[in-house]
Amino acid sequence: MAAQIEQRLTVRVGVGLGSFQRGASTAERFWASVDLLEELGYDSLWLADAATRGGLAPLPALAAAAARTERLKLGPAVLVLPPRNPVLVARELLTIDVLSGGRLLPAGGLGLDLPAEREALGVPGEELAGRLEESVHIIKALWTGEPVTFSGRYWTLTDVKLRPRPAREKLEFWLGGRAPAALRRIGRIADGWLASFVGPDEMGPAIDTIRASAAEAGRAIDEDHYGATIFAAASEEDLRPAAAVLARRPELRREDHATVGTDELRALLERFLAAGASKFVVFPLAADPLGWLRELYAEVVAPIESEGVVTPRA
Repeated sequence: MAAQIEQRLTVRVGVGLGSFQRGASTAERFWASVDLLEELGYDSLWLADAATRGGLAPLPALAAAAARTERLKLGPAVLVLPPRNPVLVARELLTIDVLSGGRLLPAGGLGLDLPAEREALGVPGEELAGRLEESVHIIKALWTGEPVTFSGRYWTLTDVKLRPRPAREKLEFWLGGRAPAALRRIGRIADGWLASFVGPDEMGPAIDTIRASAAEAGRAIDEDHYGATIFAAASEEDLRPAAAVLARRPELRREDHATVGTDELRALLERFLAAGASKFVVFPLAADPLGWLRELYAEVVAPIESEGVVTPRA
C-alpha cells in the first residue's frame, strides 16, 4: 500500500455570473457585483460563456473588471474553444493577464451540448474534441514566448511568437468536461479541472481518472487544481430561473450541485472537499443578489477558506 502524504490544500471560493440569474444583466448590476466581490474578499469572478443564452461576453467583461479591481482573480467558466482561433484566444487571454498583473484564471471547454448552441457556433460535432486539443496545445505553446511552429488538422502556424510574456512565470490552463474522454484529456493536456454538473460522489473517481491519465502521459496535476461549480440559492423560489440549466443532468440530485440556504452550501462544500476538490465557483441565485453575496461570504466562504483542509492522498 502506498504511503499516505498529508497535504494542506488552499480552499478558495469565487463567484460566477450567468444569464440564468434573476433580473436583467445591466452595466449597473455588473459593476455593483464586481465592486462587492472586491470589497468583501471573494477570491475570483467567473463569467459563463454561451453564444445563445445572453449575458455579457466573458473576455471583454473580464478585461473591464481587471481595470476596476486590484486583487480579484478573473476567469471564464468556461471559454468555448472549438469555434475560436487559438492564436487570437492566446493573445486576448494574455492581454487580460498582463493588464491585470497576473490575475487571469484561464479555463476552457467544448461548450454547451445544446442543439441551438451547436448550430449557432457552426462546428461539426465530430470536430469539437480535436479542435479543443489543438487549441490548448497552441495556446500553452504561445504563452511560453518562444516561436511556435505547428501543423495540425485545423490550424497551421509557422514561427508565431506572442509578446509580452504572461505576468506570471507559468500561465496554466484548466479544462471543464465530465465524460470519460474529457477526464482523460484533462490528464493529458490540462493543468486543472473545473467540474460542472458533477456531484461530490462522482468527484473522487473522476479525479482518479485524471490522475491516471496524467501519469500515463508522464505528467502530474497539482493536487489543489481540482474545482467545482455550484448553484447557491437563497430560497426554493430563487432556483426557478436556473431550472433549465439544472435540467441538463436530471439524474443528478439537486442537492449534489444546487443548494438552498447557507447550511446546505456549507455541507455541499465540505462533501466536495472530502472528495478532493478545493476550488469552487458559486453561482448565487437570489432576489437580492448583493445581500445574498454578503451573507454567503460571512457565513460560509470566509470560515471555510480560513480553515483550509488537510487531505491524505496515495
